[in-house]
Amino acid sequence: MSFPLRKRKILIYITLSGLLIIITFLVIFSITKNNLQNTPSEELRLGISKSFLSIPVYIAKNQAYFKKEGINIKITEYASGKLATNSMFNDENDISTVADMPVVINSFQRDDFCIIATFTYSYSMVKIVARRDAGIKTAKDLIGKKIGINPGTSSHFYLASFLIFNKIPISDLKLVNIKTVNMPEALQNKKVDAVSIWEPYASKAIKMLKGKAVALKDSDIYRTTFSFATKKQYVKEHQETLIKFLNAIDDAVSFLHKNREESQEIIASVFNIDRNIVNNAWGNFVFGLFLDESLLISWDSIAKWEIENNLTDKKSIPNYFNYICLNTLKQVKPEAITIIH
Repeated sequence: MSFPLRKRKILIYITLSGLLIIITFLVIFSITKNNLQNTPSEELRLGISKSFLSIPVYIAKNQAYFKKEGINIKITEYASGKLATNSMFNDENDISTVADMPVVINSFQRDDFCIIATFTYSYSMVKIVARRDAGIKTAKDLIGKKIGINPGTSSHFYLASFLIFNKIPISDLKLVNIKTVNMPEALQNKKVDAVSIWEPYASKAIKMLKGKAVALKDSDIYRTTFSFATKKQYVKEHQETLIKFLNAIDDAVSFLHKNREESQEIIASVFNIDRNIVNNAWGNFVFGLFLDESLLISWDSIAKWEIENNLTDKKSIPNYFNYICLNTLKQVKPEAITIIH
């Protein structure tokens, strides 16, 4: 073999080896970069009420939207938004789902928290479910009966609104405090004659009574809203994380709007219930991120009711605009903010 030919072969070998090393480096770099991008880097603890109001959260988790945003989320379920919110105040969670009542009740005691967005609302989430064999067919039949409520929650305020609408003094009823998850069984076992109850437990109670139940509802009485609450200090220190969090929820809302049947299957699995129950209740909910003026008006109404019924020792209604943190949603979906500011 001539020297020039041998030299060329050596040069070719060196060149190919160099190219192989470069390609290997680029592949490793690309994989490492992708892994870094897909690896959640921010811890977030979320406390939620296990109810249909939390559907967007369950979808976001199922579809890995939190992971997509770089959030390593830990979700803890509670029997009510009130308990979830208490966990946030106790620093067990960073964010909680919350309905109107806990917002108002806590506003009389503290001002260190705020709502960053509402994500679900329903005009028929809460209803009165009663036993027909207790002689209950209409609202007036509730007089003198034992009614189960979950105090300090939407269950409590809805009953009050229902009674005012039907001109029935609350003193004409016998109120029994029951956790919402235990209401269907309490109604079945005749410990109470009726309950003020939210979904999916309302549907569960009706199913358990096997034709002996009657649902007393009026969809115009009260709009149940579900929002995300956190401490104002957390908003200051973790604004970027909250933006990513709302982006994940917004993706989940888009998914469930486009994939109704698949979303219902996911929720039926989460709650271990028949999909027909989910399907029947689905149209009662509106999912989407927003902050509107009606939210403040509703809180004012609840606060007034609390004061008038001596459920608080406070005599004035807080300025609820101070309990709204607009900037997070403004970065995600500014057109969804209709609060006057």
